[in-house]
Amino acid sequence: MGLLLAAERLFATQGIAATTIRQINTEAGQKNSSAIHYHFGSRDAILDAIIAIRVTPANAQRAKLLEDARARTNGGPLSTEAIIDILLKPSIDRFSSTQGPHFTLRFLIQLRMNIEAWRRYERERQAWTLIDLQSELRRARPHLPAHIARNRFRNAVNFSMFEMAEIEGTEDRLGARYSRDEATFRIEELRSTLVAMLDAPIPARTAEALSRIPDTPQKSTSPT
Repeated sequence: MGLLLAAERLFATQGIAATTIRQINTEAGQKNSSAIHYHFGSRDAILDAIIAIRVTPANAQRAKLLEDARARTNGGPLSTEAIIDILLKPSIDRFSSTQGPHFTLRFLIQLRMNIEAWRRYERERQAWTLIDLQSELRRARPHLPAHIARNRFRNAVNFSMFEMAEIEGTEDRLGARYSRDEATFRIEELRSTLVAMLDAPIPARTAEALSRIPDTPQKSTSPT
């Protein structure tokens, strides 16, 4: 686990491509320079192992939250607030209940910025609950054009990752001077911003731009 935590810290703070196997060994305090090769074999295997300890549990938690939310509505569509709460809760819970500094969201941002690593991550459906939540948004807002629903949800995911990563970075930088009350405020403001993002009316300029995309099925652009 020490090797993985060291790799996560370095990937999060200096980037995936800029981090060497030697640096990970040194950060983990390994005297054996081949330790990480012995345990993992490759950089991709290290990334997969970090995803397994961070992303897989978050997916499992979201899946349970989604199942419970669907049960409460007897299979009916979820509110936008419920969708956003399910999206954010794993990250918020980990941040709030474990001792910092935290690096997971910053690691995911670096993964997102590494095109090759992110494509493999998407291809292997490592974040499958996000696909389920996007489907829930389509059920909740059936009159929202598919292009807009997909784009808004993608923006909500990206924005939430960047904001939580920034909160992580502030905690890391300030240490004991870090204010949990400030973090709570920022998280609540993040919730309300994401709900507003998904529920916003479609401006005329956006609708016009959408109409120029070939083979885009057009539905009502009225706010729901």
